[in-house]
Amino acid sequence: MNFRRNTIAIVESWKTALHDRTFCLKLILFPILFIIYSAITQHLGRYVEARQGIRLDDKFLMLLPSHDFSVEIFVLLYSSLFLLVVTHLSKPAVILKIIEMHFLVAVIRQICILMVALEPPAGMIILRDVFLENTIYPQNSPLTKDLFFSGHVASIWIYFLCSRRRYLKYSMLAATLFMSFMILSMRVHYTYDVLGAMLFTTVIYFVPLVTRQYFAKAKEYKYAGSVTE
Repeated sequence: MNFRRNTIAIVESWKTALHDRTFCLKLILFPILFIIYSAITQHLGRYVEARQGIRLDDKFLMLLPSHDFSVEIFVLLYSSLFLLVVTHLSKPAVILKIIEMHFLVAVIRQICILMVALEPPAGMIILRDVFLENTIYPQNSPLTKDLFFSGHVASIWIYFLCSRRRYLKYSMLAATLFMSFMILSMRVHYTYDVLGAMLFTTVIYFVPLVTRQYFAKAKEYKYAGSVTE
């Protein structure tokens, strides 16, 4: 009975959302932009790998054990995304926000990578991701210099920010900490890349919200002023 009720709620919420022209446009546009972005990054990735960067002195990395967590990282990342989507199927705005955030963070991250030329930390263990290696990464050439900032940590942090359920917030926070530990243990990123991922993702998430609230209040103030006159 609950399954049927939940299914009806999901269908109704999507029917309502799909009547919004802006929502439909974004739902179509962002996947297309992702395809274009993936095609571009195939070439940019080769350029990033070929250029010379600097190796940072990150003493915190030396305090962590070195271990290959490729499988665990893959499972944690995509299971977290699956869990978030499944638990928010009745909230189309959240699903769209996840897609939108992934695209915006990916673009900003690529800009940062192009601006900050870094060599990977000493003792780096190659992170294997079947999905990314067949979409964004250059074919048959794993990326090692796409460092600032961490895309894996940024993704989990997106799920934390987008979640509307308290228990899931706590789960995604724990997942972010665990992901950060595994990423750093593999020496795939510097500590600065992990911290930068959370900082940049938080800014990207909140700037549109704050901007909309500001203009909404400014509009209300202007309207109230015109009425009193």
